[in-house]
Amino acid sequence: MKIGIFRALYLGDILCSIPAIRHLKYHYPDSCIYYIGLPHLRDFVMRFSFIDFYIDFPGCEGLPEQEVVESEVQRFIREGKEEEFDLLIQMHGNGTIVNDFLGQLEAKRLVGFSPETNLDPVDWFPYPESAHEVHRHFQLLKHIGIPAENFNEQLEYPIFVGECQDFEALKEVYGFSEYVVFHVGAKSELRRWPIQNFALLAKYLKKYNLKIVCTGTTAEYAHVKEFINLIGENCINLAGLTGYGSLGCIIRDAKLLVSNCTGVSHIAAALKTKSIIISLDGEPERWGPLNMDLHVTFNGLEPLSIESIFRRIDKFLQGS
Repeated sequence: MKIGIFRALYLGDILCSIPAIRHLKYHYPDSCIYYIGLPHLRDFVMRFSFIDFYIDFPGCEGLPEQEVVESEVQRFIREGKEEEFDLLIQMHGNGTIVNDFLGQLEAKRLVGFSPETNLDPVDWFPYPESAHEVHRHFQLLKHIGIPAENFNEQLEYPIFVGECQDFEALKEVYGFSEYVVFHVGAKSELRRWPIQNFALLAKYLKKYNLKIVCTGTTAEYAHVKEFINLIGENCINLAGLTGYGSLGCIIRDAKLLVSNCTGVSHIAAALKTKSIIISLDGEPERWGPLNMDLHVTFNGLEPLSIESIFRRIDKFLQGS
């Protein structure tokens, strides 16, 4: 059985869909699962053992994630038809744009989310606006007939042996062992909590005598540097210096992650690292980590007491 999964989104979005994809493979162990996603995330997605193949998605009109080259789109459609998918699942979003587009691949069965309620109720599931992102995909699987037994909502983030060895070398070079991770960046500036507020948290943490390790992309290096300038010594800037494996190791071994609501918050959820997440997307109930014993999500769009975050820091670190 050849199954295609369409979800051409970013790292955090992918991690939130992993429990559903894993569950799908559990019930169809002999199937071949093809993930259709953004080209630059191929290496990340292929870390998951239950995903067999990856197909680069070239974009389509109306989706903001990448620039569209029409010749590449036509090649994608042509090659997608040749795959002859037995099942193609649209997990990208509510389907306003992509459902008709995916229909051009002529899968034997196309299913997924839909913004409408008048479509075939067997194949199309009205998009649940209020569900948590992890549960949303599980609801879709149940709707199309995948048994619910043994569903596990825990995220996962594979780390390989060689990456652990590289991480140990990185720690030796930069000289850190007991530390807290700060991730002050996010793709959109609108989802970045002011670094002055992050600096207040970092200064409060000094009483715990922990190093502060800053992560981020190369593009976020200057933003991270500005944050470090506010807090002074005892801080390490690793922005732009980590791959998927080393980033996972850094978060896995941290005493705590403090972050905007972005991909690293889901990595912490997958690796069961305690975290304090500041949500500026207006949907903390959708994107916040599910395990509230390990993770606390604060809605940064509402009045927020810095003392309440201090208390949560103390609860996490004094109990560790």
